Amino acid sequence: MTLLLGIDLGTTGTRAAVYDEQGTCLGEGYLEYELITLSARLIEQDPLAWWQLTCQAIQRALAPVDRQAVRALAVSSQGISFVVVDEAGEPLGNAINWLDTRAVDECAMILEHCPAERLFAMTGKRAAPGYVLPKLLWLRSHRPELWRAARRVLTGHDYLVHRLCGEVVSDHSLAGGTLLYDLRSSDWCNELLDAFDIPPDMLPRLHWAGSCVGTLRPQVAAQLGLRPGTAVVVGGQDQKCAALGAGIQHGTATLSLGTAAALTQLMERPQTDPALRVPTFSFVQAGRWVLEGVISTGAGSLRWYRDLLGGEASYDQLIEEARPIAPGADGVVFYPHLGGATSPHWQNNARATWHGMSLATTRAHLTRAVLEGVAFQVRENLAVTQQLAGPAQQMIVFGGGARSPLWREIIGDVANLPLAWASNVETASLGAAMLAGLGCGSFASPEEARRAMVKTSQSRPPEPDNVRAYEQKYGEYCRLERVWLYRLQGETCTSPPNELSAD
Repeated sequence: MTLLLGIDLGTTGTRAAVYDEQGTCLGEGYLEYELITLSARLIEQDPLAWWQLTCQAIQRALAPVDRQAVRALAVSSQGISFVVVDEAGEPLGNAINWLDTRAVDECAMILEHCPAERLFAMTGKRAAPGYVLPKLLWLRSHRPELWRAARRVLTGHDYLVHRLCGEVVSDHSLAGGTLLYDLRSSDWCNELLDAFDIPPDMLPRLHWAGSCVGTLRPQVAAQLGLRPGTAVVVGGQDQKCAALGAGIQHGTATLSLGTAAALTQLMERPQTDPALRVPTFSFVQAGRWVLEGVISTGAGSLRWYRDLLGGEASYDQLIEEARPIAPGADGVVFYPHLGGATSPHWQNNARATWHGMSLATTRAHLTRAVLEGVAFQVRENLAVTQQLAGPAQQMIVFGGGARSPLWREIIGDVANLPLAWASNVETASLGAAMLAGLGCGSFASPEEARRAMVKTSQSRPPEPDNVRAYEQKYGEYCRLERVWLYRLQGETCTSPPNELSAD
């Protein structure tokens, strides 16, 4: 029997899972680590914790299986988070997390050199402080001693792969989060490297996901109890790996309902949004690209709400309370912009709010409004991705929030799409294992891996009465949001730029 190991280095924890070639999970381990929150804008992580806890998670996942049957492994990783290392690959400080927004001034500097429309056409991205380039410019300005010592810039994936096999490599989906990657050449962007004086040799060599780049270092193989010849395969950014593991294909949208929610649609060419609303990435497959709309606090909104106002109630209790509340939550709406409004709005100074509360409002109304508010944001992103990638025939949802039947029903009814979900909602590690299978020859193509390893999802059609109710509520939601967001921009709301239809 051939076994495949998928590693998923997430925002707040690391997961390892062992699969057979039919996609059955035979062993799993998960451990959490902390965000280091130095201020509202400075958010870091300990890269040594990434490595040490990943090794522990792997040990737990391997406990019930024959370790000698593991033929290959690959890493799915939180995108954009990175660590600066020395010549030996040792960290020169904490990793800077993707949630960190310290580099606001540097974004303005980038736009002085490269207008927003040209930057987006090349990279598929705005000059946003979450990306790597502005943070590199911040480090050069504010930590010059660290910058002088820096030899490589590694994402979480790249750092783990280096620790595993000694190679300094990355994949195209992760490179897209640097703001230094050219979508059309599928390579590092020389124009931007030159403009901002970033040495090309600071960046890893790029390989397509599913490429074998080495084998485990002997000491790592001994530590984990794996064969020294175990293949180390290039993985990718976690949302892309998760979409692969969920079974994404043309005509299907996938929705990752984790801390951040990500809506993904597949494309066969590197098309970018002329209105700069939803970013474009290379996919974890050569010749494929994705549009990826992101809500920075998707299931994170529900966690924040539970911790702040839920009392002792569990997620299940809160959601069960909300089930009897009619669609629209009796006029109570929630805008989940706890970390600013991300796609398709891009308003960093926006904040979350409830609207429409009265003396009759209960905790159940507030809970339902949180679930619906995230669903409305999903639909706003879907309106853009379908314009560019074509209509979706169904949506597949996964991630922690996908465990809630009520939330799945709300999202399907708001989007007016059949909603499917897999029995295993943690699909990023499965996607990484599929890439490991490609790299060691178990599968000839991503399509073959999908047919073999992705289990048939359960599915629910939208409920017509709820669809009609949400159609009206969605229009009201969008109109109020446009007024509010564009007032924040200091503009009138009579004809805001990039206006979204409520259709």
